Parts: sequence; C-alpha cells; structure tokens
Amino acid sequence: MKYLIISDAASMHVYNFIRFFLVGKGYDITVLRHSVGDIPEKYQQFYDENNIKIVTPPKQVGRKGPVITVKRFLSKLKFLRQYGKADICHIHYTHAVSCILYLLFKRNFKKLIVTFWGTDILNPPKFEASMQKKTLPYADKITVTVKNSYKVFQSRFGHKYDGKLEVVHFPSGAVPKIKEMSEKLTKQQCREQFNVPDGKLLLVCGYNADPAQRQDICLNEISKLAPELKDRLHILVPLQYSRIDNGYIDRVKQAAESCGCSYEVLEEYVPFERNAVMCLATDIYLNLRTSDAFSNAMKEQITAGSLMIQGDWLNYIEVDEMNAPVVKISELSELHTALEKVIKEYKFKTDNEIFYPMYNIFDPDSLKKEWERIFNSLSMQ
Repeated sequence: MKYLIISDAASMHVYNFIRFFLVGKGYDITVLRHSVGDIPEKYQQFYDENNIKIVTPPKQVGRKGPVITVKRFLSKLKFLRQYGKADICHIHYTHAVSCILYLLFKRNFKKLIVTFWGTDILNPPKFEASMQKKTLPYADKITVTVKNSYKVFQSRFGHKYDGKLEVVHFPSGAVPKIKEMSEKLTKQQCREQFNVPDGKLLLVCGYNADPAQRQDICLNEISKLAPELKDRLHILVPLQYSRIDNGYIDRVKQAAESCGCSYEVLEEYVPFERNAVMCLATDIYLNLRTSDAFSNAMKEQITAGSLMIQGDWLNYIEVDEMNAPVVKISELSELHTALEKVIKEYKFKTDNEIFYPMYNIFDPDSLKKEWERIFNSLSMQ
C-alpha cells in the first residue's frame, strides 16, 4: 500500500507519526517535503533503515526569491507525475502548497487524510485558508490535535464535516523517555546534568528561537525581580530550533545576559533522552508565546511535573480539565509579579513526580489506538 505524506521529514511530528504508527505495517512510505533544510541525523538514519523515501526540493545555496520558489514547486510537480497513483495521501499541516499539490493530482489518490497541526487552523494566512476550503470536500478523514482546534475548526467551517472530523493527538517521543529517565535518575541528578547551581530553581524560558516565543520580553520582565529573588533562579533559554531571525536571537541573548540571573542558552540539537532530563530538572516553565495549539514542549514539561506559567490567551482545554499545575497571566507585564509570588509561595518538588493525567494522553502506546481507529475507518489495516 503506497502512503504519501506531504509535509516535512525534519519535523518531529512527522518522524514520530511514521515510527509509532506506520512502520511495520507494510506501507510503502514516501514523504514529499517543502523544506530544503537539513534533516536531523537520527531521523535520517531511521528513514534509511526503514526504506522510507524522502523527496526534498533542489537546494540552491544562498538563493531565495520567487524564481527559486517556482523552481521548487515545479520539482514537486515533476515528482508527483512520476510517482503515479497511491492509496493514501496524508497532508500533515495544511499548508497552501500541500493543498494545491493534492488538488492538481487528486485523481491519483484513493483516500485523503488532512491533519491540522495548530497554527494552520488557529491563524492561517488568507490564501492558505482559501486552499484549505477547496481541499476539505475531498478529505476522507480530518484530524486536529486538541479539543480547542476542534472548536475553532467548527467555527470556521461549520458542522458539515463533523462526520469526518476527529481529535487525534500527536505523540511526543520525549513523554515515554521522561518516565523512563525519572526511574533512572533523581531530580538532583537531572539538575546536575544541566549545571543548575545548588539551591536555585530552574526556569525554562520558551522552547525554540521563533520570535513568537517572546523570550526577550520575558527575560526583561525577570530582570525586574528583586536581587534576592533573581539569586533563586537559574534560567535555560532553548534556541535550538526555528532559528529564523538572527536579530531576535541576538536580542534574547542580550536580555539573558542583562537579566541578573545565572543562565545558559541552548543552541545544539538534543536527543529525546537529553530533553527528558531537562524537563525533569525544570521547576518553572514559561509558556507565553503569541499562539500555540498544544506544543510538545508543553506536554513534556507538564508530564515531568513542572509548574507552567501560561498566558491565558492560550487555550488548552485538556490541561484545564486535568487540573495541571498552571499559573495563568493575562499580560506579559504580569510575569515578574507572578514569578515573585511563585518563588515565595509555591512548594516545588524535590523528587521526580510524573503527572500521569498528561502522560496517559500522550504516551505513544495510548495514541496507537486513536490512529488505528482512523486507519480502520479507511480500511487501511
């Protein structure tokens, strides 16, 4: 059975989806990429070992602009003409170009699965939303990753797709690793691996280098704390991924240097095991980006028992239902006062304690049943 995924093989969502739900079921899997960026070595090794074909548009170093964009689009058209018919076309993230490619070759595909990731349903550009609207009538299944996205989908497209629409969660490769590492290492040992000074709380500020994280503003807010409270904090600033704006990265580094706390900026890719240790070492996690559907980082931090300071403009129905350890603020300007109260009053754990309501939803073994239900409905088993 030929299974075409139109997405990016460098994404952990695609990597996890393939390795947890597709491999070993006899599918002939191909991933047609939009990105020309490098694929993490661990991912590429897995794809090679499992005979998964990755199709990347031609990369022209140092060149950008409409001409290059058109050439890359034409290369995808050429591939799809040669690829021929397939049993399943699965659009992972409903990018406008993904929709266009499907519409041009829809007669070649028996079934279509459309999977919204988050921003593609919460805040798509106008043209992207238009292409989604043209594609959805052909979908055999439509999936969203969380309950809030389900509500947003219905508000945008109405109820005519209710029979096809389902909440099907994405797995996080780090979630099972968090539980595994919590049984191997103490919280103190996890903290030592990230050089957290004794007696300090570890605060993790965001999860990547996308300017939407607003880490520079968060760090400026932290600088407003009293000196004795700054001395209680050690800050990690993850900037490994989504490095799309060097000016923003420089501003974040400068803000970290000026905030008055001990800190470390993370800039190198880390495996799931290392990320799991970081989550277990964390006391406070700042989730204050402009928008978010249900990021892996948030799932992992809550699973590990971290206290999350969250913007109340981010809607996480599942998190509210499970009464997760969360402090909400309405404006970024409230961060320093919320931190002051948390540092003085919250009882932080000294031992690893998995937050099982989150773990039980996003453990890959649990999610297999959700995706098997989708596949069974399409007679793919």
